[in-house]
Amino acid sequence: MRKFKVGDHVERIGALVPVYMRDGVVTRIIPNDDAPEMFTQYEVNFNERMIATFYGPQLRLVSDPD
Repeated sequence: MRKFKVGDHVERIGALVPVYMRDGVVTRIIPNDDAPEMFTQYEVNFNERMIATFYGPQLRLVSDPD
């Protein structure tokens, strides 16, 4: 089971995260079927300014859109 789904609002984890890349929305899931779940990648859109890809442990759920 994936940690996040498309549309989830997430926050990057870490002390050195720039303000403009702190909160975003998952726009795509890039699975790695040959590796553990922690190696699934998530494409995150940060307020239309930037799109970047992160592994699940680098993110946490901010709010559930349901």
